[in-house]
Amino acid sequence: MYPKEKINISFLNLAAQSPSLELNLAFSEKIHIENKKNKHLFFMCDAALKSCSVNVFNKKSICKICRYKAEKGFNEFKKRNKNSDLIKVNRSDLFSLNINHDEFDVNVQKELLLGVHSTIGSQLRLDDMSLLDGRWRKVKDRMLDSSYALFTYFNHFLSKNNVNNFIIFNGRLSCARPLIESSKKNKVNYNLFDAGVNGKVPMYSTNEMFHSIEFEKRNSFITYLKYFRESRNLAAKYFSYKRKKIPINDVAYTKNQIDNHIDDSVRNLSKPIISVFVSSDDEYRFIGSDWSKYKILDQIESIKELISSKLSDKFDFVIKMHPNQKSIHKSTMNKYKLLSNDVTVLFPENFTDSYALIEYSELVINFCSSIAVEANYLRKPVVQIGPSKFIKFSIANFVESTQDAIELIFNNKYKVMPVRGSIISFTYYMKSSFALPAYKFIEDGVYSYGDVFLKTPLYMRLIAVPAKLFVHIVKGDRQILSNFSLYFKNLIFGITKVK
Repeated sequence: MYPKEKINISFLNLAAQSPSLELNLAFSEKIHIENKKNKHLFFMCDAALKSCSVNVFNKKSICKICRYKAEKGFNEFKKRNKNSDLIKVNRSDLFSLNINHDEFDVNVQKELLLGVHSTIGSQLRLDDMSLLDGRWRKVKDRMLDSSYALFTYFNHFLSKNNVNNFIIFNGRLSCARPLIESSKKNKVNYNLFDAGVNGKVPMYSTNEMFHSIEFEKRNSFITYLKYFRESRNLAAKYFSYKRKKIPINDVAYTKNQIDNHIDDSVRNLSKPIISVFVSSDDEYRFIGSDWSKYKILDQIESIKELISSKLSDKFDFVIKMHPNQKSIHKSTMNKYKLLSNDVTVLFPENFTDSYALIEYSELVINFCSSIAVEANYLRKPVVQIGPSKFIKFSIANFVESTQDAIELIFNNKYKVMPVRGSIISFTYYMKSSFALPAYKFIEDGVYSYGDVFLKTPLYMRLIAVPAKLFVHIVKGDRQILSNFSLYFKNLIFGITKVK
């Protein structure tokens, strides 16, 4: 215990996964330098968790990689920041007491469960936990047990020590939610970090989630005001990059689409078109308190309501699935296949150019996707059903229900919203700057902390191959063979490139 001195702490978990390790060390160093008089403690997961987002099935070979890289990473941190210590947390530390879930605060129970659902949802691209089979229900139970144990462990530590900052990865996952909740309970600042485009664009926040509506609004407006004079040019440049399929702050999801191509099934429709852009909403469905006052609708059920409404007399509907939905859970994909019997559905692999479709449409209906911001920039009216993190940018005609959308459109009360909201958003993505001097993105899959590459020996990576292959098979990953070359190069060179 460190009851007499101020300290900052980091949870060094998921270390097998780059760039989360390098980002953790670099962000922790940033916090440490800003609080030079404070000792910095790293809590390292020493095979303590029964299940976590990087090792859902608790395979020993992956735990060994995590421990190896965590210790190696801390040693590099220690060389650069002397006033730091490492505390290894093992399973007996976490599970020494019998923990009764029912004794916890109701809000804590809710948040911990959301963290588990968010993790499993990300693994399976699934937003309906009732569809989990027996194997994944066991994973859920083990993950939830680990979450409660983490909360108990850190709640005890924070209550006994003078902790100023807690550095935590991402925030929405099962091994992060307990740390946030224990921080809140003990009035400790929780500092989240992550990165977009596979590590290219770092980000961090204090006492709020990245998907927070206020986080997106505040940072966007601050950046917009800073670059006000050049904001229109920045926005034009951003959108030019998007149309040219050049990744900026996100993966270029449209890279397989054909420029200006619109599927014949769309061109053959006779009425004015309403294009409905859907996306995976598992991240938002389990985000927690920041979105709790909004209702996130089931997109497929909402579409059924739209196409069976009086709007069908005036419009034809086209459902454009997001390219990254190609890996959604088979149960969800089957629903879209059934839906295609009643309406035109452009599946993820379809070559239709999203932007050409927007321009071809009379109006756009959107749910959570950022396509709304882009459609507004193209000066198309956008009707947004339910919340998104762009809800306060005035880029869409916002409605809370599908029926409200139907009435708005039928009575021709929608309008093209001001372009400024899109410009604000685009300026932020062109110029958002979260400085981490000790972190470097070298290229896709290659990162460094303090100019040091934190790699695992080849033999450890080889030993872990069966465990990683097992996860791909259990998840129903249909791209193992098509991505074999990528996975093989990652294995041999110890990198984490993505397709």
